[in-house]
Order: sequence, then C-alpha cells, then structure tokens
Amino acid sequence: MVDFGVCDCGGSLIPVWFTEEETKVANGIMYKTGRVRRACSHLVCEACLKNFCVDDTFDGPWHNRR
Repeated sequence: MVDFGVCDCGGSLIPVWFTEEETKVANGIMYKTGRVRRACSHLVCEACLKNFCVDDTFDGPWHNRR
C-alpha cells in the first residue's frame, strides 16, 4: 500500500479517487475527447476526517475509455 502521509492527529491520509474526463475547447465550444484518467481529489485523514488539498501529482496518465 502506498503511504500518502500522516495527519497532525497521527491518522493515516487516504486519497479520494475519481475518474476525470478530458475536455477541450474549439471555436468556443467545450467537448469531451473520450479520454479519461484516474485522479485524486484530495486526501482525508482516516481518524479525524480532516481534508488536505493536493495538486495533480497523484493523477494517472490519460488513456482512451475502455
């Protein structure tokens, strides 16, 4: 299991995952490209439930939907 760190209270940080759909804009119109990736929304402490912001460091690569 990957270690995402420890909260101030001592609890382990757990990632909250979601599937992100890639979008692009052409001629002022937003459209979906059909590609997706597994992305991390934020980290949450398993003990006190405090949320921690993250950047896109934990996000996976873009790939075509299966």
